[in-house]
Amino acid sequence: MDDDRANRNFGRVVVTERNQTIPNAAEKPGFGLQTGIITGGKFQSQKGGLDSEKANRYYTQGILTTPSLFYYAGQGWNLGILLAPRVGVSEGRIIDKEVRTIYDSEITALASKDISGIQLALEVGRGFNRLDRFGFFFVGMANYGSVSFSHSSGIRITGIQLNVKPEWENWSAPPWSGYRREIYGGILGSEKILFWEEFRFFHYVYNDPNHNTNGEILSGQRVSGRYSYSGMEFQSRKFWETWAVDLVGIRLLGESKSSSSPWLEKQTATNSYLGYMSLHSKGEKLSLGFAGLVTKKDEKDRVDSNSNGYASSFAEPRVLGGYSSFLLYQSLDLVNPPGFRDVPSKDNPNFENKGNRIYGIQMGFDWYSWFRTDIFLNRSDSLLGKGNEVIGKLSFSSNDYGKLFAQMSASYTIMDPNGTRVLITEPFTEELPKKEYVRFYVSLGIQF
Repeated sequence: MDDDRANRNFGRVVVTERNQTIPNAAEKPGFGLQTGIITGGKFQSQKGGLDSEKANRYYTQGILTTPSLFYYAGQGWNLGILLAPRVGVSEGRIIDKEVRTIYDSEITALASKDISGIQLALEVGRGFNRLDRFGFFFVGMANYGSVSFSHSSGIRITGIQLNVKPEWENWSAPPWSGYRREIYGGILGSEKILFWEEFRFFHYVYNDPNHNTNGEILSGQRVSGRYSYSGMEFQSRKFWETWAVDLVGIRLLGESKSSSSPWLEKQTATNSYLGYMSLHSKGEKLSLGFAGLVTKKDEKDRVDSNSNGYASSFAEPRVLGGYSSFLLYQSLDLVNPPGFRDVPSKDNPNFENKGNRIYGIQMGFDWYSWFRTDIFLNRSDSLLGKGNEVIGKLSFSSNDYGKLFAQMSASYTIMDPNGTRVLITEPFTEELPKKEYVRFYVSLGIQF
């Protein structure tokens, strides 16, 4: 249901922490069990552009999971085990159709304890994680361990380490040692202090010690890399009654080494950044937001020793319309791919992308408690040219019988390549024609 959270909070997604799902011992002491059923799915399709771009594609995915929390709420430690088997089915087509069935599970041990106004929380196991509020760095499943210290004043320190497989892999897939990715780092955050609602600093190291670019062990080009993502996230308190500001800045530094033989090795350095700002107002019925996203581009048109575009293997932002936006995800088969992924992928981050600048307006209206409409107007400047986009969204939500959310959207984009094509030789050229793209997105979530 992240689509609903992001749509109502201008791209920001905050979910309840696992330890917080254990009831307070003062209200419900002793052993207990919480269980439920969650199912949902999404469908996205896209058309337009040139045949060579392979813009015509679709992807659909459905998931069923049954989370069960076994817990003990006491005056000392709170303990819990979260078990959530999940089955996923996906189908997609770019050139050929691919159908996959995935069996996975969240299995997480939880523990927390209050010590003189400081809450210690421990988690270890496998589960779904978000390492940043806006999805610019990591969203996905991983084996992980984390420890956090929270003070009643709102200050929180968290350390985390994750081992990540390529998305949508069965438990029976090849050994993880062949292509696992490692992420470790920490967060220093504070809430409701001075003039901010939340202020977080984070530093993560992405380590890919032995990744194979084609997804098959012991074949193809070998690539190893180490990258650091250092950033801040800021959300102001309300001013002028309904207005607030979101700010995000991420600095990316790192290097990778590649070799096709023991005696031939190439090294590539990366120095990039991402910046995001949103000024928004959320009233009783009307929502209004102004946002801008800038990612650094690689200045060179060829692969060289410096690859300075911003990219992350697991980035899935929901800002500026999220999956509904063609300008944000730019789902085309290009020599230099975009910075964000819109479907699960085994690909390493590619820092040869040419960056993007997107500016947009969001206008939302809650007609009833269960029905909402949104319009997004976006403009971008990227490798594809200058683009203008309009997105229309319909959202439904209900808490009458469990929790139900559904969202449908359509976007229409006009791209001006802003370039010329040589017909025979100079000066025999012509202006490249404008291109049109249509993108549809539907998501649904039900929780009992």
